[in-house]
Amino acid sequence: MRIKIKAPQRNSRTTFRQSEIDRMKEVIRHQQIRIRELETVLKVQDIDKDDEHIKATHLAIRSVFPYYQPEFIKVKARKREVLELRQIFIWILRHKTSLSLKKIGQLCGGRDHSTMIHSVETVDNLMTFDKSFARKVEAVKNAYQNFVA
Repeated sequence: MRIKIKAPQRNSRTTFRQSEIDRMKEVIRHQQIRIRELETVLKVQDIDKDDEHIKATHLAIRSVFPYYQPEFIKVKARKREVLELRQIFIWILRHKTSLSLKKIGQLCGGRDHSTMIHSVETVDNLMTFDKSFARKVEAVKNAYQNFVA
């Protein structure tokens, strides 16, 4: 008598979960590569060890926004993509560090302290009304905590 062995059945749900896991692993691997690239860029820009919070802020923004470049902070452009990232950078430094508005303005290409106040208020207002923006800022804030610790 011949015994029939049944192959385990695979349903679409199991296949979906495994493919989802594979996709997430790939995303994490690419993010780690981008973070390593950014760290080398920041080393070239000669950021002091005393300014670890500035480096952590750059890394946190890069981990959430893959198209972020450190030059976005100093450039005079007013494109929405650049402006929002610069405002998030300012907001994080203002709320998570003891840097003065003048020092933050110097980091951002010599901007005035009133521009820094406006940026912080703008991010606060956007977080109140735009929930997707608030989630992005929250992700940057959480990533900042990971890089500082």
